[in-house]
Amino acid sequence: MQKSGFTTKGVEKFFRVVNTVFDALASLSTALIFVIVIIQVLGRVLGHPAPWTEEGTRFVFIWMIFLGLAIGFRKGESARVTQFIRWAPQAMRRMSKWIYLATSAGFFLFMFITGIQLTGQQIALNELGSALMIPMWIVGICVPVSAALGILGLAENFISYPDRLE
Repeated sequence: MQKSGFTTKGVEKFFRVVNTVFDALASLSTALIFVIVIIQVLGRVLGHPAPWTEEGTRFVFIWMIFLGLAIGFRKGESARVTQFIRWAPQAMRRMSKWIYLATSAGFFLFMFITGIQLTGQQIALNELGSALMIPMWIVGICVPVSAALGILGLAENFISYPDRLE
């Protein structure tokens, strides 16, 4: 069975694997924030706060937010102004899917390019976190990773859920 020029089974399997990996990363980041905040609270209650916990929470939170941004695009669950589309003339409603795809893809492409530049700069300058002393590119790489995931999410949305774009 063919759908949009791709085998449905192969495309679904590909997106299932990609989604499983990134859902696991999002779950891991949520669990890490929980553990780090508990360590932070216990440290303060016991009078021995760990200085790395604030920076660790911030770094993991950045990853979590960027993953969440991209994950929201895979099933058309991103914020859109659907009521305005309903009120628009029929011609505008037909174009809205393509405007949505083009602007979202353009945004993610911009994010990808800028994220690669940011990560390259962090590597070149050998930036380190002040408390954890980890290379900052480990945090900065979340921008292009998220952008690539966002583009894959748009593709999944377009291929697997085209009715959600209208």
